[in-house]
Amino acid sequence: MAGGGWNLIGHVPAIVIAEPVYSADGGRAGWRETAPRPRDAFLTRLFTGLELRLRPDGSAEGRLGTGTPLAGTWRPHAGHVLVTTQAGDGSTLDGCLTTDAGAAVPRAGAESAGAGGEFDAVYTGRGRVGGVVAHVRQRLAAHDGPPGNTSTSHVPPPGPSSGSVPSGHVPPPGSPGAAGVDESVAGVDESAAVRELTTRLSRSSLRGRWRRALGPVDDLVEGLVEGLVVTELDGSLVGVEALGGGFLRLARGPDVAAGLALRPGGWAFVLLVRDDEAPPTGFTAEDRPALRRLGADLLAAGRHAQAAPVLDLAAELYGHDPPRGASDLIDRLGLCDARIRCAFAGSAYARLPGLLVAAAESRRDLTLGPYAFNPWLDALRFIGSSAEALNETLAQLAGLTGAYRRRQRRGPDGSPGSDALHAAARESAEATGSLCAALREIGSHLDDPVTVEALSEHVDGLLSGCGETLGAAARRLASSGPRDGGTEASRAHETVALAIGDGVETLALLRTHLRRADPASAARFVREQARQAAHVTAGYVETWRAMLDDAWEKILSTDLALPFYERMVTLLLDLELPEDALAVSEMSRARAFADALHAAGEPAEDPALGLGGAGPVSRAALLDLLTLHEAAVVEYFLTGDLLALWVRPRGGPVTSVTRRIDRARLSEDVAEYGRLARTPRHDARSRAAMAEVLSRLGAVLWDVIPDGLLPDDPDEPVTVVPHAELFRVPFAALRDASGAYLVERHAIRVLPALALTPGLTPGPAAASPQAAGGRPTLVALVNPSPMAEGAPLDWTERRFDAITSLYGEHVLHTGPAAGMATLREVAGQGTVLYFGTHARAVPDLHGDPLASYLVLAPSADHDGILRAREVPDLGIAADLVILAACETGAGAVSADGIIGLSRAFLTAGPTGLITTLHPVGERASLELMADFHEAWLLDGREPVSALRHAQARAASAQRPSAQEPHLWAAFTFFGLGSRTRPPSRSEPRTRKAAQA
Repeated sequence: MAGGGWNLIGHVPAIVIAEPVYSADGGRAGWRETAPRPRDAFLTRLFTGLELRLRPDGSAEGRLGTGTPLAGTWRPHAGHVLVTTQAGDGSTLDGCLTTDAGAAVPRAGAESAGAGGEFDAVYTGRGRVGGVVAHVRQRLAAHDGPPGNTSTSHVPPPGPSSGSVPSGHVPPPGSPGAAGVDESVAGVDESAAVRELTTRLSRSSLRGRWRRALGPVDDLVEGLVEGLVVTELDGSLVGVEALGGGFLRLARGPDVAAGLALRPGGWAFVLLVRDDEAPPTGFTAEDRPALRRLGADLLAAGRHAQAAPVLDLAAELYGHDPPRGASDLIDRLGLCDARIRCAFAGSAYARLPGLLVAAAESRRDLTLGPYAFNPWLDALRFIGSSAEALNETLAQLAGLTGAYRRRQRRGPDGSPGSDALHAAARESAEATGSLCAALREIGSHLDDPVTVEALSEHVDGLLSGCGETLGAAARRLASSGPRDGGTEASRAHETVALAIGDGVETLALLRTHLRRADPASAARFVREQARQAAHVTAGYVETWRAMLDDAWEKILSTDLALPFYERMVTLLLDLELPEDALAVSEMSRARAFADALHAAGEPAEDPALGLGGAGPVSRAALLDLLTLHEAAVVEYFLTGDLLALWVRPRGGPVTSVTRRIDRARLSEDVAEYGRLARTPRHDARSRAAMAEVLSRLGAVLWDVIPDGLLPDDPDEPVTVVPHAELFRVPFAALRDASGAYLVERHAIRVLPALALTPGLTPGPAAASPQAAGGRPTLVALVNPSPMAEGAPLDWTERRFDAITSLYGEHVLHTGPAAGMATLREVAGQGTVLYFGTHARAVPDLHGDPLASYLVLAPSADHDGILRAREVPDLGIAADLVILAACETGAGAVSADGIIGLSRAFLTAGPTGLITTLHPVGERASLELMADFHEAWLLDGREPVSALRHAQARAASAQRPSAQEPHLWAAFTFFGLGSRTRPPSRSEPRTRKAAQA
């Protein structure tokens, strides 16, 4: 090889990540080592195929697996080769190469054949949001040729350099932003405490007192705590005898160092944190701007670990006093944003809920609070105050002219001109007084731009009318004034004419001010700013969710962020932005569910970044989805005692409705229905109580929907998106003022979120052969035995032919055959999968909702309990699953909707489910399902409509004095529908009545 040296290439690496651990209150509790998660997959790609070239002159160059070039140095030390490299973005890779036996150090003319060894390295660089520190181990083998496509001309050598730091990167020493904070940005108004803090944070040396965060190096720690004195080489590698020939590098700002220590068992990963020093004191409220600027500079330099406490200190000082104006609110909002970014960069997710709520409250104060920028209010105040001042002047003038007139009448030479003078002054004062009264009656809150535009035109008309009145008075005075100057009468006339003329000019100037202020356009600007801020801030939660790999963590993250979403929804509703409020409502629900559907349907869009998931909800995408949604929509949102709902008729605009409700009473009514539905026997009193509960729920939840927004055709579906405890409401059984059930008017289907629609709407290629024109086919597991739990369902098994006879093709498994082994075999068959068995739901998040289960027949390898967590792996081919068992649609209520069997089955592939909210009776269930199948397969109705017909028939079959709606209302259509087309209504069929 010309020039000598070694060319090396890496095998598959073994990677361990070092990351901080935070306590529940957001404070750092320590550090931990963890294996890479799916979101960290980029690290494996970085080092797979790593190439290094060690030149005889001590220089090193290389290329990461992603093609990123590296440049640096190497040197022999204690029988090893120490390598330090850096990329153009400030990322570093430093390591110790333990060469194979017999391999020599690179030198001029040396051949690379057979050279290689084990490479232990520490990588510092960019992660998904903040910085990442990782320990990498891999085998490096000889490689022919220089590192491919590597050009190091633009890669700075290790050591101090200048330039910008990419957002989110935590630079190591020797990279931009690591050497310290630019003290020149601070103003001369800095206090001594701020200057001391700035000086402390600007230190970037390894010298100082340290303590261990990670690594089995207790003997090393004791020495380090006493004080570590090292020699820095080129601002990068540092030789430390206590490390056994290893090295340290500042990894995150000046306070975290990472490296390797040689121990008898090999190289050990070491992570140290600088010993805590007494924090500087003496800060006052006057230091808030300087601290905020200092924190922002640290954040811009990528030093999030140092920025966070500075920004927290500034926030604490801001919290001592109420806002002092709009500029102060803007500063506080910017501070919230910076603290949120620091929390992301440091993986301090426990801090996010509180910070997000603070940001939402600051945004509300800035938009609607007493210091809000309200162009309409500002214009109205200015015009009103100017009109009041003008009216006061003219009223005083009217009083003076009245006195002058009375005096003139008493004198021997009374002038009739005094009457005209007083009349002009009085008329002008009355006109401006009426103007002021009209202005005071105009609403001063922030209206929508259309209303502001109309009010602006109204005010302009008021000013114009008042100006015309004053102008007419001025013209009369000009034509009737005394001809002799210098007299008392002429002076009085001149004074009044001048005052009224000034009034005419003032009103003209106010009209010009109103036109130039253009408050309607300014109101549109304010709303647009609020709209954008809402989606940007909500995007933080989407980023938070995307960085979590566990479904439960995603669900809990959205639950924790719910107070933030509540504030943003109410803000947008107050701003009369219903579509944006609906988009934020969608951001607050079923996001982990959407991720699960996305993962089941297609791979992540950018696996190189480890960015799985369904992606954030946007207003534009949601409106497009609504346009394509083939049903009317009613979506609910509850926050405190406010009920918000959005109604969107098929093909129409979104209408929002808000009502103040008794939330405690609503929750009691929902719980009371559940209690009554679980009562085994009913009497007249319990039936009356259920009717009252369903009537109250109907009045609160359904009667508030404006007339004309929902379809007149009762078979046209209405998609209901519940919220919170409303997931436990039997919408089909709600009663109107006449006592009629909602099922008589509408076919209801339930979705946890509208944004799930794409995941539940497969393309044509996903449709089954039966969906292309063949009849539906049934696979059923009915009455497993022996039952792991519950009484046998022999009656159901004997009469199940009321359902199977309606299918052209069906497979029925009963008894011992209705077990897990059979389900695994048949899950990929048929278009309808039916379970006639027992089930149990875990009703709260304190338990394990994914342990909700269906009962199957036990076998040698399975206990017969089909838990919700097992369902997504079954490979279900059916597009309609019928869970005819107790409380299969119940479970724990969370921001992700109901966590239980319904969610598990819908994630597994079907587009529609029939589930139950509470326990159901064996006979009532089979009769209802037989009627459903007749309405679907014989009458040709869509499944949602067929269930409506079956429930309406069951309701009408009950005597008016013995109405027990819970017997049929438990059944809910969950999802969108079925891909399988029902037979044509014109096709002759034989109706099979359900056997009693």
